[in-house]
Amino acid sequence: MKRVMTKILNLPGVIVEDSKETAETLILSVRVEKKTGACPRCGRISHRLHQNKGHLVRDLPIGGREVILKVNRRRFKCENCQKPFSETLDFVGNKKSFTYRYAQSVTEQVIHSDVSNVAKNNGLTEEEVWSMVISVAKKVIPINVENLKILGIDEISLVKGQGKIIVVLVDLESHKLLGLVPSRTQSQIEKVMRQWGGKVLSQIEEVSMDMTGNYKSLVQKMCQNAQVTVDND
Repeated sequence: MKRVMTKILNLPGVIVEDSKETAETLILSVRVEKKTGACPRCGRISHRLHQNKGHLVRDLPIGGREVILKVNRRRFKCENCQKPFSETLDFVGNKKSFTYRYAQSVTEQVIHSDVSNVAKNNGLTEEEVWSMVISVAKKVIPINVENLKILGIDEISLVKGQGKIIVVLVDLESHKLLGLVPSRTQSQIEKVMRQWGGKVLSQIEEVSMDMTGNYKSLVQKMCQNAQVTVDND
């Protein structure tokens, strides 16, 4: 059963130890397969377990039920520094109550809806949704832009009337999220787009943007083969 649940969870390097379920919730006790931790100060690999510390993390739903992971974030003691440290987990940020992949799923919902509805549909508070969007915006999203031809640039307001704007970059053919920029400044948007490489930027044929965004000059500079269109909706 553990092996089956581990396969269903599908988090690389994470093993399901136990599971409990109700009609609406699936609670999975998980552990990391790796038995060591790397010291953030000196980089030394430590086998010396100092403390176990469990916390609850929300993950993607399975079979229509919410999934809560009981995660043990271990603390090791560095044999070089002689100081304790918490291990770094690939699937959840430090002091976060949600996995990276769940935050990305919620963020994609926000892009196609709004914070209030997404919060209601997922049983979250608006503050929790905002936290996830900001988390995704700050984290580099692993993306494949090899076939990008039509780019969408849009803005979402996290808190109405408070000027908290995030710029969204989307592949309009596949509807895949390509990136989030936690600032409206052209320099920050350019920094994200330049990571795609000159080949990808030159193959973009069209860029659609919200009429409130003033990014035309930036697009003309970076995507010289693209036609710029303005979405009036």
